[in-house]
Amino acid sequence: MDSPVIETRHYPDRVLTDRHGFHQLLLGLDGALELESAGRLVHVTRGVLAPVASGDVHHYLAPGDNRVVVLDLPEAWCETLAFEELIVGQARRLPEVLVVQGEGLGGSVPALGNWLGLALAAGGRRLAPPRLKLLELLPAMRGDLARPWRVADMARRCHLAEAVFARRFRALTGQSPHEWLVRERLALARELLRVDDASLTEVAQACGFADSAHFS
Repeated sequence: MDSPVIETRHYPDRVLTDRHGFHQLLLGLDGALELESAGRLVHVTRGVLAPVASGDVHHYLAPGDNRVVVLDLPEAWCETLAFEELIVGQARRLPEVLVVQGEGLGGSVPALGNWLGLALAAGGRRLAPPRLKLLELLPAMRGDLARPWRVADMARRCHLAEAVFARRFRALTGQSPHEWLVRERLALARELLRVDDASLTEVAQACGFADSAHFS
């Protein structure tokens, strides 16, 4: 498993037993799910975020209609972004605003990383500055794509060494900083070309490309 998988599932009214080589978080939406993992029994109802650690044998039972957001998380991804506390800790109840956000996560890995950071903070643990800065960096870059972003500058803003920053950035987005930046710039360029009368040179400059030849 290389990247997180986000699904909304309905569990049947019978005992299921499972074990897998990745971490898992279950967020209750509707109904109830009985989960036993690592010797702990958790009643997963709306707003309860319950962990299942990689390798743990766990049992499910869902008496009645239910709906659960299931997050399958690679071990290396959790370790890189320092989300292990969500896995090894106790189940927690999230504020309703986070439950609604969790229900709408879809398949966005960056949005998932930001949401998990908020879930950690909601549990009373202060976010580590490097991860918080990394999660804040993406919208800052999107809001100023004309800026000549350099990896060294990005890493410095996150208080991380370049190699560590690049590793965490790829874990969060699935891309290198350069690949992500080019994708975002091209997406903006497509919008500008569709709705604006600007020249190629003006669009290139607005999107952070050095000149129209580079943009072309």
